[in-house]
Amino acid sequence: MSQGPSLIFDKSSLESLNLDEAVLLDNFYRSNITPLFFVECLADLEKAIRSKSAPEQLVGSLATRTPESQACANAHHARILQGELSRQFDLGNVFERPMLEGGKPVQLGDKKGILFQRSSEEEALQRWTYREFLGVERSFAKEWRTAIMRINHDDLVNAIRGGVGNWRKPKSLEDAKQMADFIVDNMDPEWLIGFGLELLGVPEATVWVRNDWTTRRKPLIREYVPYFTLMLTINIFFALVLPTQLLRDVKPSHQIDLAYLYYLPFCSVFTSKDRFHAQIVPHFLNERQTFVNGADLKEDLQKLDAHYSNMGDEVLRQGLWTFAQKPPEDTSFLTTRLWDKYLPRWREKSPDDYDQKDPEINKKILDEINKITSEGPEVGTHDERDTDKLDHVTIRRSVLARKGKWRRFSEEQERSMEKSKQDAGRK
Repeated sequence: MSQGPSLIFDKSSLESLNLDEAVLLDNFYRSNITPLFFVECLADLEKAIRSKSAPEQLVGSLATRTPESQACANAHHARILQGELSRQFDLGNVFERPMLEGGKPVQLGDKKGILFQRSSEEEALQRWTYREFLGVERSFAKEWRTAIMRINHDDLVNAIRGGVGNWRKPKSLEDAKQMADFIVDNMDPEWLIGFGLELLGVPEATVWVRNDWTTRRKPLIREYVPYFTLMLTINIFFALVLPTQLLRDVKPSHQIDLAYLYYLPFCSVFTSKDRFHAQIVPHFLNERQTFVNGADLKEDLQKLDAHYSNMGDEVLRQGLWTFAQKPPEDTSFLTTRLWDKYLPRWREKSPDDYDQKDPEINKKILDEINKITSEGPEVGTHDERDTDKLDHVTIRRSVLARKGKWRRFSEEQERSMEKSKQDAGRK
């Protein structure tokens, strides 16, 4: 199975893909699905219900196209912020990886790992891929949307002006970003903590955070609470831009689009067809990250679809996870260039590589996975917290063996997996 760069997409990118292209997206990228994706899509569901049209016609095909084999559901930004403020989360350890919750240390023999139980977001993703729209996640996403949309644009501008003062109008979006950074880095830090926590909706944490900051000898706010700093900077930036003409036709729904920026630390690649994102996102990416226009991503997935579709039936019967573990070596493919950037050694054959067509090796790996996920008596625990020192990270999910025109496994692999599943059920 391939890995690929970690990717965040919004609704505009995914809805531009057909099912076969979406399967290839799932094959070559590790999709980080944010709660905001559900918010966007289920807003359409609400409209469908009000207009008495079939919800499945609006969001059903999107659910089918949503990646599930290499997809993770990121924790909500409010809980991430709470984790940072309570010193249980360190943004410096993320390295553009998804932020997951519910990890349980497991050890099988001498192999240590983490088994991720389903968080509320993971459960929502699981139900979403099975088109179970009208259950918990509808009220779930509605609650998220309400929390985001309660911030009126005029109120945001007035609140920030009342706190940081009336600054000059920025000349460009880059200028606005620099101004926001300057404000955060030069305002009184003790005041900034209180102001920022009030603005971000957690004023009750102010006393504890200030005391902890003082105990730690008052480090720079950007170093002490970097995720808080990012969220605050995003809001100050937006408040500086709103009174200008740098962004045209700003709508209340852009509050959701803006909130996507809270998740940028948890991906290597961000893709969107939305003009709002195309204008703003690049200003908040670090030097390692990449913004890809959704139109360019679709074009590349179309090329990949044509490339693999032209292979003979004998190859195609082996399944994507055999003949397309890695993208083509041809750098005319955008996906290949992104793999070169984020997985620079992917072209090398590791001495640990194995023949995925060997059913015995596949069965051994699947047996180990089944033992870990069943949490039987032979599975112990450990106290290793450095994920780079672990042998594996296991995330439970159901994966369709075939999707669209693509077969993910060979028939032999499918039979082996079914046998392992039956053997595990008899134990």
